[in-house]
Amino acid sequence: MKVGVIGAGILGSRHARVWHELAETELVAVCDLDAARAASTAEPYNARAFSDYTAMLAETELDAVSVATPDHLHREPVLAALAAGKHVLQEKPLATNADDARAIVDAAAQSDRTVMVNFSQRFVTDHIWIHNALARGDIGTPRMILSLKHDNISVPMNMIRSWSQDTSPLYFMTSHDLDLVHWFVGVDPVSVMAQETRGTLDAHGIPVHDGLNALLQFGDDVIANFHSSWIHPNTYPRIADGFLQIIGDAGALTYNNRTRTAEIFNARGGQKIEFIGAHTADIIDGKVTGAFVSSLQHFVDCARTGREPDTSPRRVLPTALAQAGVMEALRLKQPIMLK
Repeated sequence: MKVGVIGAGILGSRHARVWHELAETELVAVCDLDAARAASTAEPYNARAFSDYTAMLAETELDAVSVATPDHLHREPVLAALAAGKHVLQEKPLATNADDARAIVDAAAQSDRTVMVNFSQRFVTDHIWIHNALARGDIGTPRMILSLKHDNISVPMNMIRSWSQDTSPLYFMTSHDLDLVHWFVGVDPVSVMAQETRGTLDAHGIPVHDGLNALLQFGDDVIANFHSSWIHPNTYPRIADGFLQIIGDAGALTYNNRTRTAEIFNARGGQKIEFIGAHTADIIDGKVTGAFVSSLQHFVDCARTGREPDTSPRRVLPTALAQAGVMEALRLKQPIMLK
């Protein structure tokens, strides 16, 4: 499978490397508005470099395209790649507004190509264990969920400074957590309330909130609280960190992302689990290893077999609409019904 990458930033460069390293794929082209960055990303893999994705789509023989543009710029390259007859793997989130999300879902439905959103955290072995524990009923039916996620302030201030005002910790970070909870509980979000705090990044000339808290109801009986911020001091030992607690009607489960440990308690007693091995994108024996690679391999398998990806646009649309609902709840300062 011949693949091109649109967007050669943090994740786009990782896409390029993995497409080069996978046995079943060949990296053919890399595109970025920054021509020098496109060239420096493409050169190690003997791929062509472009600064215009329409030219890349027209001038190269591609089977598939990775779209790894900034969060708010997914719609146009995804639709262009589909119109050119390519399979599309786009980075999360699906979109940063409901119109773009629905447009991608509609275009995917009208195409015979495979389209997938790269929610790679579903492929982390720790998260698969949590999903399986819930599916077995180890804590009964989930009732209340707490999800904490934070980044160091270097992320909005340095890593994505040029477009941090166009996204939010809700999209850049917590989109993974919303997707995981949606997958864990198996029912769609139906309502949302939200609050934000701001001032720190505003003072640095970045007009975006410092953090937010969103309370979502999934189905009839599950309440999930998502806390998301990206102003931790740079002295914090990790750029990103998180914590998850799920309380069911027959037990409780917690997961600490930093220590990669889980604890589960039910009528049979308690258990602590320590996870080892690659997490998302560890370098082992000179190659990228972990959930990110598993996610891209899932895309390849689906493109070849015609199976709908686990994280197709249609399947992740409910959480994209929930994210749009959070932003609307912040704007109106009132609860939002999603259905």
